Amino acid sequence: MSALLTQDEADLRDAATRAVEIAARRGASARASAHHEGIARIAVRHGEVETAERSGTQVLGLTVFHQGRRGVASTASFDPAAIERLVDEAMMIAQHVQPDPDGGLPPAHSLAYTGISPLLYAESPRDPDTLLTAAMLADRIASEVAGADPRLRVGESVAVATEGLWALATSDGFCRSIRRSNDGRWSVMLAQDGGGSTSAFCQSQERSVDALALPEQLVRTAADRARAALGARAIASRRCPVLFAPRTAMSLVSDLAGALTGIAQFRGMTFLRAPLGQRVAASHLNLTEDPFEPLGLASGPFDSEGIAGSARPILRDGVVEGLFLSSVSGRKLGMASTGNADGFYNLRLTSSAPGGDWPAMLRMLGTGLVVTEFQGGKTDPASGNWTQAIKGLWVEGGEVVHPVTDVTLAGQMPAMLNGIRAVGDDVERQGALRTGSILIDEMQVGGKA
Repeated sequence: MSALLTQDEADLRDAATRAVEIAARRGASARASAHHEGIARIAVRHGEVETAERSGTQVLGLTVFHQGRRGVASTASFDPAAIERLVDEAMMIAQHVQPDPDGGLPPAHSLAYTGISPLLYAESPRDPDTLLTAAMLADRIASEVAGADPRLRVGESVAVATEGLWALATSDGFCRSIRRSNDGRWSVMLAQDGGGSTSAFCQSQERSVDALALPEQLVRTAADRARAALGARAIASRRCPVLFAPRTAMSLVSDLAGALTGIAQFRGMTFLRAPLGQRVAASHLNLTEDPFEPLGLASGPFDSEGIAGSARPILRDGVVEGLFLSSVSGRKLGMASTGNADGFYNLRLTSSAPGGDWPAMLRMLGTGLVVTEFQGGKTDPASGNWTQAIKGLWVEGGEVVHPVTDVTLAGQMPAMLNGIRAVGDDVERQGALRTGSILIDEMQVGGKA
C-alpha cells in the first residue's frame, strides 16, 4: 500500500461495480467512477518550514440512465449503505430531468475492455522526509543565488507528491482501474530595485521524481525571470511582430484545441465552424494527440465513458483532421466518440518551418514584443476575438532592450493562427500541452499614447 493512499485498486473496482449492479436491479443502465487521491506538500523559506500539508480525498460518482433520462450523484463513502443511498439519489434525480435522445451509455462494442494501458505510475520516494530534503535543497540554492545579487530575495521552495487511483465500471461489464503518480517542484524568487519589485517562479511537474528539472535549474530560471522584469515600462501603441514564450504560447494551443471540441462545435460557440478538412492555421503547423505516451501528464487508456483515444493528427499542414468528441457530442454531430469525454490527451504543436532555440527566435523576431506573462484577458470562443493584458520584453535587432508592462495585446484567433511564422525548439510542457515559443507576424499592441 502506498504511503499516500488508504485504498487499493480492488477497493475502487468493487465500489464502482456494486453501484452499477444496484442500479441495474432498479432497472437502470449505469456508469460508476471511483477516485482516490493522496497529496503531500512542503514549502520552505530561509531554512524554515512554512507549510507542511497532507490530504486525501475519495469519491464515488454514479450516472444512471432510465427511460431516456439521466441522474447523477456522488458520495465520499464506499460502504454498502452509502452506495445504496447513492443509487437512490441518482434514480430520484433522473425522474426530474427532461429526456435526452442523445444520452445513454456508448455502444458496448466501443468500450476499451482491453487494450493499451500507458504507464502512469512511477515508483518514487514520496515520504515527508524526501519532500523536506528536496525543498530544503532548493531553498539553500536560492539563498546562494540571492546572496550573489543584492536585487534578489528568496521566495518559497515547494515539493509536492500526489498518488491517485481511478476505477470505472459500466452496465456493459466494463471494469478497469488505473494508478497514477505526480511529482512537482517549484521555486519562487523576488527581485527589487529603485524602480519597484517583482516576483517570478519556475516549476517542474512529472510523474516520476527522476524526470523533474534539477533544483538549481528551477531556482536560476526563477531568478532570471524576476531580474528580467525589473525596470519594466510601457511602449507606444503600434502593430508589430509578437513572440510568445513557451509558457504563454500554451494558451494559443489551448484556444485552438478548445475550438475543436464537440460541444463547442454543436453549440456553435467556436471560431472554427465545420473545420474538418479546412485549413485553419499556417500550412507548416502540425498538432498531434497521443493518449499512450509513457508517463505523459495527460495519458490514459480510456476516458470517463470507457472509450480509448488514439494517437492521431489533429492538425496536419494547417488542415483540421480531428475533433475532440465524447459519445454525447458525437451523437449530436452524427459522429462517433473519439475517446475525449474528458478533453484532450497529450498535445504537441510542431512546425516544418525553420525555428531554433530562444536566442534564434529573438533574432527571427527582430524588432517586436515578447510575451512572458498574462495579466488578464480572454478569448471570445464564438468570434475568436483575443485580448490580453501582458508583461513582456521589448526587442530590437534580436536583442532585449527593456521589460514591458501596462500593455494590451489584441488579435483574432483565425488571423493569429494563420500568422504564425515559426515555432521554437525551446519546447516546454504544461499538463496536456507541449510547444515551443510561437512567433506571429503582426498583432496590435495597445500602450501609451
